[in-house]
Amino acid sequence: MQTRRLLHAIILMTMLAALFSACVQKEPEPVTIYYYRRGYVEGSDDAASQKARLIVESFQKRYPYITVNLVGIPYTPDGTDQLYAALEARENINVFSIVPSMLPDLVRRDIISEVGSFMTKEDKADYYENAMQLATVNGEVYAWPQWVTAVAMFGNPTLFEERGVTPPTLEDPWTWQEFVEACHKLTFTREDGSQVYGFSASSLPGQELYLPVFYMNGGRIRTPDSRKFTLNQPEAVSALQQTADLHLVENVTPPDFGAVGATDVRTQFKAGTVAMIMETPSFITELETEGIPLVVFPNPVGETGQIVTTGGFGMFSVVKVDDRDVLTASHLFARYLTSSEIAQDIPGYQLAPSLRRSNTYYDTNESRSMISHLVAYSIFEGPVDLSDEVGAQLGLALQSIMIGEKTAQQAMDEIAPLYQKDLDAQAINE
Repeated sequence: MQTRRLLHAIILMTMLAALFSACVQKEPEPVTIYYYRRGYVEGSDDAASQKARLIVESFQKRYPYITVNLVGIPYTPDGTDQLYAALEARENINVFSIVPSMLPDLVRRDIISEVGSFMTKEDKADYYENAMQLATVNGEVYAWPQWVTAVAMFGNPTLFEERGVTPPTLEDPWTWQEFVEACHKLTFTREDGSQVYGFSASSLPGQELYLPVFYMNGGRIRTPDSRKFTLNQPEAVSALQQTADLHLVENVTPPDFGAVGATDVRTQFKAGTVAMIMETPSFITELETEGIPLVVFPNPVGETGQIVTTGGFGMFSVVKVDDRDVLTASHLFARYLTSSEIAQDIPGYQLAPSLRRSNTYYDTNESRSMISHLVAYSIFEGPVDLSDEVGAQLGLALQSIMIGEKTAQQAMDEIAPLYQKDLDAQAINE
């Protein structure tokens, strides 16, 4: 009896093993998806087009049953129109890069797919907690976060040594007062009469690179649910006024502070007429290429006692389609675009630090290592679809503070009703 049972058990196990083997070895059905890529030009040998093709080729080597068709669109308003037309038609478009402001409208119109159910437990644990904030609408994640252009302090090490200034570290960051004191030490007139200033940052409307100061005293642009404008609250106003006072009271910035953009500020830094600036990671490559020394360190700490940064956010969304195989393949490709696997496959792919803990491929030297470590201290606001008018008016209001036309409180109180009206209109349309 026992022998018969044992024989039956062996037969059953053999059948199950054969069935499992057949399931494992079964090839997935071929599937084709479409990837909209800014800057790609079919048939062109320019760097952007070559990189786009390499991305697709590398992915298809890993997943040979998925064919990815590249569709190129330019970095122009016409390219944006082309993208929106494809999204409206929902034909031959599956994966595309997206900016946070696009999310609320596309979610409202049910054009893009939620992401959470396509993420593994490992994916969710791999992302920094703050990474999901900017990809979330109404409690659901609608994009795969890629990287962030975390704003940090860039210093001229030659000037630091000359003036006896030691850069801060993550373990021992500067307080705001210590930062102001360093700015004073680094603001001086040379024997030849040329002037060096302690600090500057891009501050033209829409090009503000002093954004981390919004948060250093505990302020925010909006409440965490994005329902209420809060940049006119004491925590935010105090930080804005402190930044403006570097120019208006402390006199440690160039005379054009508040009226220049990133190109001019970078030129001043490279010329050695400004010792410290707030900048994005892309400037590291520019300085390295030109052989200009630099040191990167954390932004000064405000009343919260916490290091903070913020920056532009790269991410990918997937168009919602009924075909489950296409949808799954699209999410697999979007995941690949944000993963450590693509960084392994394509050296130099990382243009900014990843929002995944496992993807450390940007961390290639001391400067990039500092930027990578700062990502964990990033603060992001929930996505909103502001009107062009409100965005422009906010930029002008911020500039008016930096050049001393208005106090921070006055400027933010004036913009508050217009900004809040836009937020209220979005809430009604949800």
